[in-house]
Amino acid sequence: MKLKFMPIQENIQKYDYIFAGGGMAALSLAYYLNNSSLHSKSILIIDQFEKNSNDHTWCFWENGIGAFEEIVYRKWNGFWFHGAENFSEFLQINEYEYKMIRSIDFYDFIIPKLKQNPNIHFAKEKVVSIDRNSVKTEQNQYFSKELIFDSISIPKFNKPQYHNILQHFLGWNIEVKKPIFDQKKPTLFDFRINQKTECRFVYILPETEKKALVEFTIFSENLLKKEEYQIELIKYLENKLGLKSDEYEITETEFGVIPMSDEPIDILQKKGIIKIGTAAGFVKPSTGYSFYRTQNYLKKLVKQLENNELSRNFTNQNNWKKYLDSVLLNVMQNKRMPQDMIFTNLFEKNKADRVFKFLNEETSLWEDIKLMNTVPKLPFIKSAFKVILTKFI
Repeated sequence: MKLKFMPIQENIQKYDYIFAGGGMAALSLAYYLNNSSLHSKSILIIDQFEKNSNDHTWCFWENGIGAFEEIVYRKWNGFWFHGAENFSEFLQINEYEYKMIRSIDFYDFIIPKLKQNPNIHFAKEKVVSIDRNSVKTEQNQYFSKELIFDSISIPKFNKPQYHNILQHFLGWNIEVKKPIFDQKKPTLFDFRINQKTECRFVYILPETEKKALVEFTIFSENLLKKEEYQIELIKYLENKLGLKSDEYEITETEFGVIPMSDEPIDILQKKGIIKIGTAAGFVKPSTGYSFYRTQNYLKKLVKQLENNELSRNFTNQNNWKKYLDSVLLNVMQNKRMPQDMIFTNLFEKNKADRVFKFLNEETSLWEDIKLMNTVPKLPFIKSAFKVILTKFI
């Protein structure tokens, strides 16, 4: 009888950290790790797409100089707000700046720095499964010695006891023949379009007098057909900017869907796997903004990893702030009042800095109460009690 020997598996690919997904959150985390005491860790970043195009635009408001200040493409100290009931005003910002980062600049800034570290590797492959200590792609299997950072396993966000709506948008970078844009005066919210019982607005981020990003955005539970986004943008360009189809050229297009949900996520669902990014609920539920929030959370995560004190709640989300997000989502999802009126009340009756501070979750309890006192009370009281009954009783 012959003995059968199992072949010895050679070239097992092991890394300290493996990133399943190489988007904004993953690259940001790798960047912070590379600048930390953990820079000697072996890292593999897996993503099926080449990061060589301007596929996203990230906007956020920030007080002071941020981690990626040198690649901020544009920043503004004021913006136009066109709201309900003919409220239109250019609102000055004093403490904060509204900043814009293009994804191509982000990729071109971070990826070369990461590649300078011989311990950091990239694989252009499609992830098919993630286990407690390994990541399988269509071509290979990689093993983690310590942690896997998962940014691709995004929940369905469909549990009925929570609030789940979507922010979806189509943006066009356009170039016009005659100068019509003021580079110093973006339009952050323009609600002067048919709301169709939803929250619909357009924003304009000017690059030059002849170039700008014009984006049509909706907060709702359902997506539109592709052509409906295009129709709304064409109507806006013609009705509000006076541009006919032969008077502008579309140079870039971006489409996105962002979950706005208060559904809780177990970031450390499986041993050895940490969710990050949208998959971890880094998106602020009531606004859909994620860039600034993601950076804050990832910096906290790196500090915990450095101290070997990783906790399940490394984001340290404030329960009061989460409750306020749920109340606003409840108002919007149940259409308790016209949603353009919510934002109009906020920006008409408060300084823009105060609203931004509130949306960044940087306000005190007293500041929150003062700001909430500027919106219609009955719809929010109904939602406040409904959230309590649903979540806590």
